[in-house]
Amino acid sequence: MLPPAMEGKIEDTVDLNLQYPSVSERYWTKYYFIPKEKKKPGTNGEEKGSTKEGGGEMEKGMENAMKEDDTEKMDVDLNHREEKDDRLCPAGEGTAGHSKMTYSSLDSSGHVCVMVHTNKLCLVTLSARHPALAPGQEITQVSYEVGKFNRLDNQVSGKGKRGAQMMGPQSPVCIITCADSSRHLVLAGVHGKLVEVNERLLANPKLLSERPDAEGYVAVILPPIKNGDGPLRRLITAEQYQEMYSSDVTSSHQL
Repeated sequence: MLPPAMEGKIEDTVDLNLQYPSVSERYWTKYYFIPKEKKKPGTNGEEKGSTKEGGGEMEKGMENAMKEDDTEKMDVDLNHREEKDDRLCPAGEGTAGHSKMTYSSLDSSGHVCVMVHTNKLCLVTLSARHPALAPGQEITQVSYEVGKFNRLDNQVSGKGKRGAQMMGPQSPVCIITCADSSRHLVLAGVHGKLVEVNERLLANPKLLSERPDAEGYVAVILPPIKNGDGPLRRLITAEQYQEMYSSDVTSSHQL
């Protein structure tokens, strides 16, 4: 016969009504990246707290904090180099032999969620506010061929992730195609080395909408460790993001 303390089912000793944090919530902190050209809808193109000069006060503060940071210069240099290489390509071709995309025809305004692990590794995924996750929308295809780059060709080795493609916040990671023929360019949202892309999305693009915080991630990026939290300073915290859109009706996914 079991002692009194061991009688009954183990489930009876645990309050199953409590909301326990998921693995993602325990080890990952959510941040958000809003592309510079994206403005909050329904507010004459301005974010909450915006000024006549344009841009929200919260976003302006983060941009000012980046002025003397090397990561800001890195972003500018990366984008300048990509634009220069594209201009040198023959019409319709990329420098790596891939078909050249015209970014102006793609929607790159979608918000990106950057989930930061306790070891600083960043999981890039879609924000619940991304237009590809809108109610009734269906994602039909994911392509990692962006301009002259094919992110699937990314090869890394060792602790330093040698050979990795370098990414800036505005660097394109993949292109999403939806059932209504809309196409969305997903940006990295953070500086660092591209560790891997999620090849499972090629065969099952619906993971982006069904499991955005887990199997439906877009890519894994490792920020420069020597820069500390510098690469994350232009991102918006979950609390700030919630405050910015507190009056909006969000999708079924939790921010």
